[in-house]
Amino acid sequence: MKKFLMITLILVICSIAFAQELSNDIIQVNYEKKSLAKAMILSSLFPGAGQFYANKRSITTYIFPIIEIGLLTGYFINYNNGLDKEDDYQVFANAHYNREHQYYAEDDLINDPANNSNFYNDHFRLDETNTQHFYEDIGKYNKYVFGWDDWFDIFAINGEGNTVSPEWLWEETAEGKNLWIGNNVTNPSSTYLPNSNYSDPYTIYSGFRADYIEMRQDAESSYDKAELFSFGIVANHILAAIDAVRLTKKYNLEYLSNTSQLEIKIAPIFVNNNISPALMISKRF
Repeated sequence: MKKFLMITLILVICSIAFAQELSNDIIQVNYEKKSLAKAMILSSLFPGAGQFYANKRSITTYIFPIIEIGLLTGYFINYNNGLDKEDDYQVFANAHYNREHQYYAEDDLINDPANNSNFYNDHFRLDETNTQHFYEDIGKYNKYVFGWDDWFDIFAINGEGNTVSPEWLWEETAEGKNLWIGNNVTNPSSTYLPNSNYSDPYTIYSGFRADYIEMRQDAESSYDKAELFSFGIVANHILAAIDAVRLTKKYNLEYLSNTSQLEIKIAPIFVNNNISPALMISKRF
């Protein structure tokens, strides 16, 4: 009987030690503490990755990647639309803008006897090649309107189709300088006139230029939308990183709670008037 009790006691001690080791191993595997920094970095690079690391069952593990895909799709669609529209307005300018017409009108304007302003001597700076500034300037500044085919045909061609001096209109400034403010039509039969009764010489008119400006605005609008989507992408990464930290903290709190409330131990019990070891698991609520 004593031998049996000794063997039972040894088994109980060994079982308790084994159970304690088993308990630690189970808790370590199932409730391993997660790194806040790792979760934050993962989600800042790939939204949802930090959530998957902390708790792959969380709904935000899948929400942030879906948002990311939507934002990336919106960005690339609008950016590519901007590229296509930019190509369109450049092709349009190449077809309807003539530098030689621009230079002809510049020289005539500078040399006009009614022009007593030295401002025009260094006023024109149009790029010699089709640079980004060239495509911007021909739509942005009135002083480069002369190169558009319709302007030149209306204001620098006569009824017989010959090149003539534009009929410049001037306005005297407070300093006594004369500045160009418009044109008189020299070719009333031009096919580019908006209508046969065009009689507003104070309007610096070019239908091609107006269409070109609208095309550029459409391209800029697409680029602006793409930029908004890019801001959304950055915001999604930031919010995902913050949420990953939140989720990791929640996981670690549950880890501490579980390790303090879950107990696994071996205790002796009486079975048929004999002492036997038993595995007991308890949890405090």
